[in-house]
Order: sequence, then C-alpha cells, then structure tokens
Amino acid sequence: MADALERIRGKVEQVDVALLRDGLSPRLDGIDGSHVRHLAGLADELPPLVVHRSTMRVVDGLHRLAAARTRGQRQVPVVYFDGTPEEAFVLAVRLNAAHGKALRGKDRAAAVRRILHTYPDWSDRWIASVCGVAPRTVAKVRQDSTDLGQRLGTRIGRDGRRHPLSAEAGRRTAEEIMREEPSTSLREVARRAGVSVGTALDVRRRMLGGEPELVSHTAGAARPVAAQRVAADAGQLSVRRIRAQLEWLVQEPALRYTDQGRALLRLVSATLAFLEQPGSMEGVAPVHCRHSLDAVARACASGWLDFADQFGDEKTPSRVG
Repeated sequence: MADALERIRGKVEQVDVALLRDGLSPRLDGIDGSHVRHLAGLADELPPLVVHRSTMRVVDGLHRLAAARTRGQRQVPVVYFDGTPEEAFVLAVRLNAAHGKALRGKDRAAAVRRILHTYPDWSDRWIASVCGVAPRTVAKVRQDSTDLGQRLGTRIGRDGRRHPLSAEAGRRTAEEIMREEPSTSLREVARRAGVSVGTALDVRRRMLGGEPELVSHTAGAARPVAAQRVAADAGQLSVRRIRAQLEWLVQEPALRYTDQGRALLRLVSATLAFLEQPGSMEGVAPVHCRHSLDAVARACASGWLDFADQFGDEKTPSRVG
C-alpha cells in the first residue's frame, strides 16, 4: 500500500467532470446528498480527486465531484493513480477509511470481503489496516469464508514479505541457518526463514541461553499446557540472563566515564526494564493508536538490530557466561 500511495503523488491536472466515472467507491449506499450540499457550500477550494487513469473512475472524491457539479464547475483538479483496478479499489478503501466522510461498518465489512477474495494471501493485519477494522474482524470473515483459495499456508504481511501461518517451520529454519552460518545477520536470517526479525531475535536469544526451541515437530499438533507455560516464561528467562551482561557493562570504565557511553547505558537499561515488565502491554494502547505504535516499535527494533550488527562477531566471547 505504501507503493500505491507513492503512485498518486503526481502533478495536479484540471479534468472535465464529464470524463469522470464512479465504480470504485467502497460506499454501498453511494453518495450522501447532505454531505454533497455541505461541500458545495464551502468557500475553500476542495482537494484534488484521485482518479484511476486507465478507467477514469474516481478512486477518492466522489462527494467532491458531486459538489463540483452542483456548483456548475466544468473542471476539477485531479491526481492520477496508475495500477490495476484491484489495486485502485484497495487504495479507494484506504483513502476513504482515513479521511473525509467516515465509512460505515457495513462498508468496511464489504471491503474486507472483497479484498479477501482478491488477495487471499494478505495477512489479517494488513487488510485490517487498509479497511480500518480490527485484525480479529478480518480473521472472522476469513474463517467464515468457504473459498478454499483462502486456506493458504503463508500470508503476506504489511512489510511485503511472505510469512508462514505457523511460525514453527520458520523458527526451525532460522535456527538451522544460525547454527550453520553463525555470522549471518538477523535481517538475513529472517528473510530466508520467512519470519519476522523479532522472531529471529527470539530464536537467537534461546540458542545463546542454551534453551531448546519449544516447537512441535508434528504439523498442527498442539503443545501441552506445561510446554506453553515454559514458552511464555522463556523470554523473561533470557532477559534475566542478559541483565547480568548489563550489570557488567555498567561497571566498564570505557562506557561509564564517557558521555556517549552513559547515554548508551541509559538507553539499554530503559529498554531492558521495558522487556522485564510483567504481562503484555497490548491492552495499554487504544485501537486507534496501535498502527502508529506498531510502526514506532518496529523502527526502534530495527535500529537496535542495526546497532547490534556492528558488534555481532560470533567469535567474540561474552564476559558473562
């Protein structure tokens, strides 16, 4: 979707209103007359319409087009989108869900069904971010669908990468890569294994801590409750072991007595303290903040991984066993 948004940042052109068509709007009930009258009465010039170039269908701005016709305008400002009709519809949903007159629940639900039919391998989170709904809503629609084409073993995430529905196979592949090629960066491991960088980092943490991967080697098999409990505690166990590394670093003069070293220690300490928080932080943020928090958290994680790669020589021994 980021690529689709980039493709509408062209120059603004004036286009005859008679050339423009509808057909891409996710609004099931069409145009709202009262909203058109409101827009027509505004003194300010309305933003450009987004138009699918090959079909001249309006991607975003049907109410603005109707308002221009009400005003008697012969031309309206337009920016063009170049892509397939399917991509144009996804963009229409994304733009209509983000600004202007809000999409109703039934509009969003219909958009979820249509996008699932067109792109069954897109992840629930990706489709949810496009339609402005919760991922569990997309999952429910997917579950209720009888389309066998949607029952795929992998999904494409918002990062554009294909991820397995079950992380077990990906985690095993990541562990194999790390054992056979220990100098490979986490980014490369994640790319080759088809998992997120965070998952690759968790696999490496467990390996460094001497903890076996707690995954089932039988496809679809459920893990015992005890194994699930151990898996839930494993991350905290790794953090406690890393705490010993930090306590040694705090005493290191090369870091302790320089401004940059002290700043680095404060950042590391704050991050580790966050990781040691009991339970999940998911419930802290309201739904409308989660997309931004997801982007911020991933950017922070990426920055730390880039930093770690500078010191990632597997032959360098740890000062704390």
